Amino acid sequence: SMERYPSETRIILSLKKEGPLSLNELSERIGISKMAVLNHIQKLESKGMVERSMVKSKVGRPYFVFSTAQESKENMASSDESMLEDFLNYLERTDNQKIATEFLKDRYGQIRIDYENILSKVGPEKKVEALARLRDQENYFPELKSTGKGSYELLEFNCPVFRISKKFGIACSLETQLFSSVLDMDVSSTHRQVDGGDVCKFLIRKKETGSG
Repeated sequence: SMERYPSETRIILSLKKEGPLSLNELSERIGISKMAVLNHIQKLESKGMVERSMVKSKVGRPYFVFSTAQESKENMASSDESMLEDFLNYLERTDNQKIATEFLKDRYGQIRIDYENILSKVGPEKKVEALARLRDQENYFPELKSTGKGSYELLEFNCPVFRISKKFGIACSLETQLFSSVLDMDVSSTHRQVDGGDVCKFLIRKKETGSG
């Protein structure tokens, strides 16, 4: 089912799930030649998303294995994230959902200001691409597809609010409102798990004229 995704996304997903992997292993898993894997890896390395390390083998020459550059940071991030999740769970358990909700609203309010500052410098037809680039810098692993007539589908393969949104559905709707507000477009979202990974899908369309 991963065949639908671009090779670079599949490389990242494989490394996130099983990394570190060698060229051979990546080539087998993704079903493209080692040369092709290497081309993609080099692009991902230049973006700072993948790093390589040398493995000395008992027989034969040493070889490289690749892992997502976020590994060490990600483990810290995931402990941060689980701390945040525990905190939100605690608020829920002690019947303080309101604080959690206020916190999430406040946080998304801050993000909106940041995004609006950046996107205000971009022409209206370039805003969606600019938003996708922002999300890319923030390691959401976005993938933007144009679906024609000024509509887009934005997939995010590294959804940070997935676990939180299971407890606090508002996180998801805040994310959708955030996009809608900074793009001034209609945005709806669906959440699903794909290959054990969390994927958010946002459908982005021009606003219906006449709806105020």
